[in-house]
Amino acid sequence: MPKKIKIFKKLLAIAILCGLCACGLQVVYKDQNLSTSLSHELAGIRIKKDRTELSQQLRNNLYDILNPDHIKASGKYFLILKLNQSSSPTFITTTGASGRNKITLNVNYELRNAENMQQITKGIVEMSDNYDVSLNRFGTYVSQNYVENNLTKLIAQNIRNSLVNDLVELQKRCDNLKDSKEEDSVCYFIND
Repeated sequence: MPKKIKIFKKLLAIAILCGLCACGLQVVYKDQNLSTSLSHELAGIRIKKDRTELSQQLRNNLYDILNPDHIKASGKYFLILKLNQSSSPTFITTTGASGRNKITLNVNYELRNAENMQQITKGIVEMSDNYDVSLNRFGTYVSQNYVENNLTKLIAQNIRNSLVNDLVELQKRCDNLKDSKEEDSVCYFIND
């Protein structure tokens, strides 16, 4: 009798696994063409180089977020970033020194067509965070760098989200213009 129960349990487990694998579950709201085309659109963004270390961190974080799959795409767009950094004390100790500093990063960005440098979209992203200032200068330096790196990651994510939104809206506008047989100077390179 125990042998029959073991066989029955194994068959039941196999039947359940087969049933789960063959249930036909599909994502309902995913548009395959849109996500594929957006991946290629984002992979086609080239970012203007800048010499500051913080700008290079932002640029690297943007490339990681815009093209995580490392899709090979020709440079269709040119992204221009203008990064401004400010630091201010938020807590003053009894000795008059800063006990906590606030860092604010402000990025103005413009997405342009790589062929004719026509502006497609632009925006501003601003983030701030703070860190403790300690007596150990190296510790303060490490804290500041850690906060700056985290801020560049958050800004890169916000820029990516804004660009995706703007490109989707532009694609919709171009599709509507195509249906009405009108032309827009920005639309001719979106569907390439």
